[in-house]
Amino acid sequence: MQPNNLDDYLKMKARQAELIAKEESKGMDDRKYQSQLSHELRKVKTLEDFSKDLSKSMSERPIYVELDKELRDDYIEHIMKHKPYKATRTQFKDWSSDTLREEIERITKMLNDPLIKLIPPNWKKGKQVDSDKALQLKRMRAELVAADYGSARSIAR
Repeated sequence: MQPNNLDDYLKMKARQAELIAKEESKGMDDRKYQSQLSHELRKVKTLEDFSKDLSKSMSERPIYVELDKELRDDYIEHIMKHKPYKATRTQFKDWSSDTLREEIERITKMLNDPLIKLIPPNWKKGKQVDSDKALQLKRMRAELVAADYGSARSIAR
């Protein structure tokens, strides 16, 4: 039987823990059964705590997304004010906040040092995806699918 949600999955795991404890303590006294059951239920509790923490962090995520969007808008505004080259806002729209901050630092250096040539940035740089981060997200997604947290399609970034 496939669980419909995480609560059903945890209930199923609790029933499995009882069966495992019963099977492993067959022919032994009740104390051994209680010890084994406690051990197996601790594993289920760990899964439950993990799922609660994950759910909480996912629910808090939109706040960070909004803050990151505001920060990116501020960075783009700063770049547009101080840029020593021709550029439009749309050229920066796909850039991450870290890349925008690096560009602000680069502009500051160009403006402060007259020996540095005033050149536009490498426009492809802002569109590059951090391969380590992408790989990490892919692995986390695979782990969640392996733990039956959901299907690969239902688990978003």
